Amino acid sequence: MTRLLTLASVLAMLTFMWGAEQPGPAHATQACPANPSPPDAADPSMILNVPASGDSVTSPVHVSGLARVFEANVRITLYSASGMVLEDTFTTAAEAGPVLAPFEADVPFTVVSEQAGCVRVWEESAEDGSPRNVVQVEVNLLPAAADTPIPTLFPVPVTPPNTGNAGLAAESPFDYRAFVLAAAVAALPVLGVRLASLLKAS
Repeated sequence: MTRLLTLASVLAMLTFMWGAEQPGPAHATQACPANPSPPDAADPSMILNVPASGDSVTSPVHVSGLARVFEANVRITLYSASGMVLEDTFTTAAEAGPVLAPFEADVPFTVVSEQAGCVRVWEESAEDGSPRNVVQVEVNLLPAAADTPIPTLFPVPVTPPNTGNAGLAAESPFDYRAFVLAAAVAALPVLGVRLASLLKAS
C-alpha cells in the first residue's frame, strides 16, 4: 500500500512538472516584450482602456485611456508578432500630471497577414528617456481590406456582332443626280405660277 501511494505521488509530481513546462498558446505572450516598468497597481499613472486584450484590430487602431504623465506626453508603440516595431508615435493627454487625464490616438499600421500584435502605452522618463508606467496588451492585427474597384460610370459601348442582312438584297447607293432632277421637275409648277404672278404684277 505504501509503495502504491509513493508511486502515485511520483506520477502526480511528474505530471505537474510536465504540464508546467509546456508553452502556452502562441498568441498569449508572443508579441508583447517584457514590461520594463509597469505602473503602480494601487495608484496607476497609466490606464489603457482601448483596445482590450484579445481584440482584433485593423489600421488605424484606436488607442485611448487615462494618463498622469510629465507634460501630458503619452508614447504609443505597436509591435508585430515577431517583435518588430510597426509604429512608434505619441499623443498628449488632456492635461499634464498630477491630473489623471484622458488621451486618445488613431495609430496606422501595415501587416500582410493576420497575426498577433502588441499595443504598448508608456511615459518617457524626463531624466534618461527610459520607459515608465508601461501598459501593454496583446491584440490580433488584421491586414487592410482589399480596395474595392470603382465602377465605370460611362461604360464603353459594345458593338453587336455583324449577323448579315438575313438574305435581303443589298441597298443600292444613293443617286444624287436623280434626286436633284426629280426635285427640279416637282418645283416647275410652283416656279411657273410665281413667274406668271410677277409678270402680271408688272
